Amino acid sequence: MKRGALAGFDRAAQAFVRRLESLIGAILALMVVLVFGNVVLRYGFNSGIAISEETSRYLFIWLTFLGAIVAVHDHEHLGVDTLVKMLPRKGKVFCVVVSELLMLLAVVLLFWGSWKQTLINMATKSPVAQVPLGLIYIAGLVASALMGILILRNLHKILFVGASDEDLVLTVESEDLSSLKAKRP
Repeated sequence: MKRGALAGFDRAAQAFVRRLESLIGAILALMVVLVFGNVVLRYGFNSGIAISEETSRYLFIWLTFLGAIVAVHDHEHLGVDTLVKMLPRKGKVFCVVVSELLMLLAVVLLFWGSWKQTLINMATKSPVAQVPLGLIYIAGLVASALMGILILRNLHKILFVGASDEDLVLTVESEDLSSLKAKRP
């Protein structure tokens, strides 16, 4: 993949992640409405919406996995970079490649486990909504597949295109987060 193709992929990934952030916001808003509405109904009118708790729980699972995709894209997962920052460029490249390969392994394991759980739980129905519980584990499949694509993109960029020194340090200090957010389009 040439630089132009990688830049096109990066723009598409950036646009996709921004849409994911909007979806996360919508899920969070829906969860607030469901939970708050159920609390008001329960304490104010001595009734409630039975499906509200279950739906909120399932939405929270999706929210978590979608947030993990965004965090992988933005390199916002926790990390310790004290040693990596002191290394020469080749040492940084080595550490980043090993880190990305380990993350790729974790994502493959997540995909495999989610796949097995999806198959096992498709016959089991949720208690209130009566939807197959296997649908919950699809969140792990989607997240692991998308995170795997992002990790492979990072590896390709580092190994074949050439990464900047900023790309070789995978963590962002909390003071730098506000400046990063300001730079986003």
